[in-house]
Amino acid sequence: MAYAEKVYKVRNGVKTKQFTWRACYTKPDGSKGTRPGFETKKLAEAWGNEQEAAMRSGAWIDPAKMNTPFGEWVEIWKKANSPRPGTATKRRHLLNSLLLPAWKNTPLAEVNNVFTVKAWATQAVKTHDAVTVGHARSLLSSILSGAEDAGYIPANKLYGRKIAVSGGKEEEAEDKEEVWVQPDEAYRLYARLGGVHGLMVLADCYLGLRWGELAGLHRNNCLLKREDVIDGKPFVRQVIRIDPKVGSLHEDEFELDADGLVAWHAAEDARLEACREKGWKANRRKEPKAEVRLYLGKPKNKYSAREVDVPPFLAGLLREHIESWPSDHPFTTPDGSWWRRGNFGRVLRPAADGRDAIERKRGFAGRGEWKPIAPGFTMRGARHTHDTWMKDDRVDRALRFLTMGWVPKDIEGTYEHVTPEMRKQRLDALEARWVRGQRVAASRRSSPPS
Repeated sequence: MAYAEKVYKVRNGVKTKQFTWRACYTKPDGSKGTRPGFETKKLAEAWGNEQEAAMRSGAWIDPAKMNTPFGEWVEIWKKANSPRPGTATKRRHLLNSLLLPAWKNTPLAEVNNVFTVKAWATQAVKTHDAVTVGHARSLLSSILSGAEDAGYIPANKLYGRKIAVSGGKEEEAEDKEEVWVQPDEAYRLYARLGGVHGLMVLADCYLGLRWGELAGLHRNNCLLKREDVIDGKPFVRQVIRIDPKVGSLHEDEFELDADGLVAWHAAEDARLEACREKGWKANRRKEPKAEVRLYLGKPKNKYSAREVDVPPFLAGLLREHIESWPSDHPFTTPDGSWWRRGNFGRVLRPAADGRDAIERKRGFAGRGEWKPIAPGFTMRGARHTHDTWMKDDRVDRALRFLTMGWVPKDIEGTYEHVTPEMRKQRLDALEARWVRGQRVAASRRSSPPS
């Protein structure tokens, strides 16, 4: 049975006659729990009795746990989770730039408030990209769900709640859609870029691979033959296989340990020495806390490890490219190095957005003007393109999900399966798009300028 105790106020080290009441109750482990600050004995006893009633029903949360600072709980939560390096890097960035500066010393009970989070998001979107703020909100909800599971809060009040934020950068971001292209635009980008650059863009438009899956593809997983039967006749197709263990190129940030710092300083010493030998002036760079590494690893999820059917025209282009390409990975840089997203973006941007001409001058051969083809188009836009084409061609949902490597989240996705007829229909439609794209691109070249 809960009870109340008087707590006398102290002024200048001397106990006064003024007092408040402290609620006292018995915790599940038999120890004494208290909470001071009640104005009357009745209020203190009532609060204590509520705690003991909640214990009997199994719904009690220790107030001391609910008052755990957010930053302290985050450290506990991180130790209980072991995400992939890329996910860990993103979480660390969101915590350090948005969540911890706002709530590091705030009790969990105060953070777990929809109004509080909405007010924070309204301010954060003025200084940060809206997508980043949205990711931070999602991470905050995951952290609070962990606190709920561990018995630090009764329930995560953010779970399932959409917190709309107006104004600032968020509205601008919501208006921006991913740019996708028509077949003739895909062909024109392929022709303009040429070589491995053009083939990468074209292949992604007609395959719909994620960037890491395309950039990390191995020649041994290209153009594998598969045979089905349609109406009693063999149907042979060629596929690209996304390996379940090393099927994706990852570009992640890793914190540098002692050995990593030693290696960095050795490389920096070598760079400075090379500069001195050439007579160049160079300063020592600031010691980094982390480094970005490129490595092959598992694709995004188990559904991403899949086989994607290749239309015949693209199979021919890929075969010709692979036969002459020196690297085991068909879509590396021309010198055999891994592509970084930003580096390839610098290649794609002028081809899609257009560029100004530069006249020939000493030491520079000059360059011609490029008119825009698809301003804002990215390699992610190529993946959007492929799914849009499949939707337009009425490719069955089961094959769309399989091709894109999506997770089926409903009962229909559990029971539906891909047939050879579905595969043939998709390949025929893509082949027709290739022919139509060439024809439209050719007609654009032959048309007089307006």
